[in-house]
Amino acid sequence: MSDKMLDILESRYEIFVSDRDNIAFSCPASELLDAGKLKKLLELYTPMVKGTEQAVGEVYMTSWFRGPMLGLLYMLSAWNRSLDLSLDNLTVQIYSSVYNGKSYYRCGFLMDRSEWREGPAEQDANAEWAKEEISRFFEHTVRPVFETIASVGTQKTAMLWSQLPTSLEYGFDLMMNSEESESVKELARRNYGLAKALEGERFGRSKNPLDVKFRMTESMTEEGKQVRMKFGCCLYYLVEDGYYCFTCPRLKESERDRRRAEFRAAKQAEKQAQ
Repeated sequence: MSDKMLDILESRYEIFVSDRDNIAFSCPASELLDAGKLKKLLELYTPMVKGTEQAVGEVYMTSWFRGPMLGLLYMLSAWNRSLDLSLDNLTVQIYSSVYNGKSYYRCGFLMDRSEWREGPAEQDANAEWAKEEISRFFEHTVRPVFETIASVGTQKTAMLWSQLPTSLEYGFDLMMNSEESESVKELARRNYGLAKALEGERFGRSKNPLDVKFRMTESMTEEGKQVRMKFGCCLYYLVEDGYYCFTCPRLKESERDRRRAEFRAAKQAEKQAQ
């Protein structure tokens, strides 16, 4: 694995081959399937993310899998390669980080084995291989963890799965607006489509939870511009000093209108004062 590849996996997707600094907690990812250990981890993790209810820890734990999800799609698209992202090959590492002078906790996955799996060159065979790599990740890495969280927590699996579609769309948009080649973007479109076309049973659901329709709303900052709303509420309003996000599906439209109007009025007053 080249240094450039390693840097991309670490900086963008929270996939590591060496220990992080400032580790606050670490355990084999397979232990996330142990109900007793997971319950204790939620008791530890929820205060770390300043959750006022355990539901915050449960939902925030789903965010751990966003990086590997997008990282896998990137590897398949840009490098025609995959890595072993099975729970048996991963170690959870919660570590402290500083951003804008404030300390907060992040989570990444340390890989035990980091050997590549190379995809076939032939187009149809490559598509089938990529589908199986994507399916394996959701069915055997993400699904059992989400089901264990639901078994010991307060949130149902549907709520946990609802956290991933927005991240998938966001990551896909970044790829499409990046400086990657058109051939890479074309494979990204294919792999994005493969993920959304997987059978629901792979997720333990009647339907694929990634294949959703998003609501749109007018931007708070730009009149006439439509922005995508989150598919599922992230429960930030249950974090200390938290609130409902502007694009939260639970936010009342009247409140969204009020925030939009207040923001634009403040900007207009600022311009007039200059």
